Amino acid sequence: MKRAKKGQRFKIKAEPLTEELVQYFVKYYEENGSFPGSKIPCSVTGKLTTCVGPWMRKKIKEYGSAEKLLRGYKCRGAVKVGKVVGAIVRKKKQPVGGGMVEETGEIDYKVPLYVPAPPRKFTDSELTEMSRTECFRPDIYLNNGRHCEGCPNFDLCVNNLKCLPKKSKK
Repeated sequence: MKRAKKGQRFKIKAEPLTEELVQYFVKYYEENGSFPGSKIPCSVTGKLTTCVGPWMRKKIKEYGSAEKLLRGYKCRGAVKVGKVVGAIVRKKKQPVGGGMVEETGEIDYKVPLYVPAPPRKFTDSELTEMSRTECFRPDIYLNNGRHCEGCPNFDLCVNNLKCLPKKSKK
């Protein structure tokens, strides 16, 4: 490996370092306090990463030495590929007794079946009380020129809008 002349940059290929290059980088770091060029390759993918200044010092401190950094550095892409995603994946659902069992990897949840109660009929007194604030058939009221003529709930209604049309004199 030739040393770069002053004013020229050191070029490195995007591939993991060989043993010879690791030794050269370590020797250069010990002499100059930095790596030749401004990039180091990932030990897995070979992708080049800029390694200068405080970030370089932080990584060398994190790995323990410059040689360990050069041999063991993994770029962000290599770290992401290596991680195991801990997402829960639903495999199947089986009906069991009064509920459903969802098998989700390590945890089994028992979800009870929802059986809605049938709606009950309102009493006349409840309907009368509810009609104070609302009209049960606004479609009839509005289609008849704002009159309640023909409404099936006319006898129970106590709403302020309740009215019948005035009879015309003909």
